[in-house]
Amino acid sequence: MITSVSKILKLLEQIAPLTLADKWDNSGLLIGNGNREVDRILIALDLTEEVLEEALEAGFDLIITHHPLIFNPIKQITTETRIGKLIIKLIENRISLISLHTNMDRSFEKGINRYVGEQLELEDMDLLVKDDEDVGYGVVGNIKTAQPLKEVVEVLKEVFNQDTLKLTNGALDKSIKRIAFCSGAGADFIDYALNANADLYITSDIKHHESQLVNGSSMALIDVGHYESESVFLERLKALLDEQIELKNYDVYTMVTETEKPQFKYV
Repeated sequence: MITSVSKILKLLEQIAPLTLADKWDNSGLLIGNGNREVDRILIALDLTEEVLEEALEAGFDLIITHHPLIFNPIKQITTETRIGKLIIKLIENRISLISLHTNMDRSFEKGINRYVGEQLELEDMDLLVKDDEDVGYGVVGNIKTAQPLKEVVEVLKEVFNQDTLKLTNGALDKSIKRIAFCSGAGADFIDYALNANADLYITSDIKHHESQLVNGSSMALIDVGHYESESVFLERLKALLDEQIELKNYDVYTMVTETEKPQFKYV
């Protein structure tokens, strides 16, 4: 059965309702016609030049990203700016763009943080920052048996596909039982992790002075990288969307980008 951009958006709202998005956010259909037919969907963290070329070459007509391409106010859409070039290219090639940002971050039931918590096998898991019953940022929970930080680090490297991690305030023989995690830039929630009595808080984009908030405490702090903390969820998002597509019997092919790479690399 042929479907449309707006119908795909409705399926995505079954996973992460747009009502969960923060007021400052820009999630939903950002570019395109809701009535346009969709039969090939590409899923990515960001709309990069490489992701757009991938969509063009393989004939995708809808791209779903986590981070919104349009976030700050735009005064001009021209080929003189990077954002303008991407928007124009999308429109010229009739490719629609949907972004699921803080609604996906804040959904405890099916969002990024719950998924990562499950990968870490956290028990008694709850929201780290709770705005409502099942709405908020991050998760906190306990691993079944306390482990040395060194062993937890090896698990994190595997989960986030990293060779190295940034660590502060933690000796590798430190015992870890209670873990807090927040995808993306979660430095604002360091105090929440401390108040939750976490032995370890995992997030990304931590600045020098923000990292000092754990000094004098017993909590270790690890920065896994922004891309790494969220890209781990893309295959899960595909699976969740595929379930909804199958229920509706839509004839739609979905794929996670094969060209998107981390913004930074270690040299």
